[in-house]
Amino acid sequence: MTHDHHHQHSEPAPSHCCGGGHSHEATPPADQAYYCPMCEGVGSDKPGIYPKCGMALEHNPTVPANVQYTCPLHPKIIRDEPGSCPICGMALEPMAPTDEEDVELKDMTRRFWIAAVLTLPLVAIAMGRMVPSISEILHGTFTPWIELALATPVVLWAGAPFFVRGWQSIVSRYLNLFTLIAIGTKEGEKRLTAMRSD
Repeated sequence: MTHDHHHQHSEPAPSHCCGGGHSHEATPPADQAYYCPMCEGVGSDKPGIYPKCGMALEHNPTVPANVQYTCPLHPKIIRDEPGSCPICGMALEPMAPTDEEDVELKDMTRRFWIAAVLTLPLVAIAMGRMVPSISEILHGTFTPWIELALATPVVLWAGAPFFVRGWQSIVSRYLNLFTLIAIGTKEGEKRLTAMRSD
């Protein structure tokens, strides 16, 4: 009887914790933001330490992290979703480290390269006017329309984020750098259009 009793207690406990003999990593609970990597079925909505085994709870990769966003220049601005600061117009940044893709950087990079491709012919036309032989070819009614067709998407599409934030700064009465960029860019386009139409 003594031998049998000892044998029963030497078996790995069918239990939840690393102390029970499990050596594999636990499966994260589907509805818990944090879980113990060594203790099966142990989860929590908040980070912390599981007292039974002393392991720090890890973030469940299957559950989106509850990340808040703030403005680097105005920490009092805190939002639950990414966006722009209503005071200065800067993009809000996550308050905690995250693996989320920088959507704004990706979008602005795409706008930059497309605008660069459209701008190269404009630079070539402008420089070509300084060469007498090329200037004669460019002198005509069609050239200003080509320039307008190339410049319009650069200003209105590639620069759209600046116009949006500039308008937001006017509506919120927090005038900032984006206000100047939006007004200056639009005024420059108006003057360029007027010069080309003369």
